[in-house]
Amino acid sequence: MLNIKPRVIIGNSSIFLDALRIGAALTVLYIHAFDRWFPTLAHPQYEPGEPSHAAVIIFFVLSGYVIAHTTISRNRGAVLYAQARLSRLCSIVIPALAITALIALVVKQVDPQLLAAHSRGHDWVRYIASGLFVNELWLFSAAPPLNGSLWSLSFEFWYYAIFGLWFFRKGGWISFLLPIAAVLIAGPKIVVMMPVWLAGYLAYILPRPTVKAAAAWLFVLLGLFAAWLAVTYIPFIPYRIGYKPLYYANQFVTDWVVGLFVAAALWIVPTGDHLSTEHKFANVFRKAADLTFPLYVLHFPLLVLWRALFGYKAYDMVQLWQALISVLIVASLLGVLLEMQRPVWTRFFKRALGASKRTENI
Repeated sequence: MLNIKPRVIIGNSSIFLDALRIGAALTVLYIHAFDRWFPTLAHPQYEPGEPSHAAVIIFFVLSGYVIAHTTISRNRGAVLYAQARLSRLCSIVIPALAITALIALVVKQVDPQLLAAHSRGHDWVRYIASGLFVNELWLFSAAPPLNGSLWSLSFEFWYYAIFGLWFFRKGGWISFLLPIAAVLIAGPKIVVMMPVWLAGYLAYILPRPTVKAAAAWLFVLLGLFAAWLAVTYIPFIPYRIGYKPLYYANQFVTDWVVGLFVAAALWIVPTGDHLSTEHKFANVFRKAADLTFPLYVLHFPLLVLWRALFGYKAYDMVQLWQALISVLIVASLLGVLLEMQRPVWTRFFKRALGASKRTENI
């Protein structure tokens, strides 16, 4: 393991990271809703710059950055790392799959044609595969169409696994075989996108240049602006996303460039600035940011449920915003409930992994 001095992520830097997470989640929600209420105005598939995919790239970079922070600043060993990561993923993903299945049953009764439009058969296999985080291995892409956003959670799981096996290695050739084995199991789709995740990790561990806070924030904005330009103008390299052979990893070279600019912005973010009295809303930001995970994994099936229950008027902006606000409220409430049951998952994985009685909240 590397001897790296942890950063102090508080104050403005913490608010910025939370705001970036919230912005990415709301982008995914809005784009997925807008594209269905205004289909002819949706982003053309043959043009680069699809906003919701760009938001996932931001999530990947943020994930690498945050995992670097938690493992370096609060390193409690491999077992507790696995316990924390598994409990975090499973406490949201497994209930989200159950909720998605329940929504599918309701939609089937209310609007069978709508459900048929979000099904490709073998649904039970897709749910099981997604619950085991194997739905994106190698050249498969098998998330339930009613909740296609789950593709990225399979990527995340394997990034956690590969990184954990490398970070907590104890020496000897066997310790190097384990992360290699995880890479081989994950397959090319997940591996070719891992540089995006690692860019976030490097943004944390690389020494930050000494510049004044005002100049640093200017460079942060320039980095995000460069990322936006890359998203907007760089074509699909090598392939268009969503199709064979690599599906959501098809434009991995383009995503590397976008991820590099986002990571550069995170690298230059000032750290160590303590909260002042005018930053009392930071706690509100943190609580809102914590709900972005359940919002991400629940928003699409909830949008479909809304359409089934309340009807659908294409190009109706009022109805679009009614759906957006309803989904945002319901997903947030469900997120609070799911967060409350996370200790159950923590205890489960503590027993399953033979962890010590120490508790961890990463």
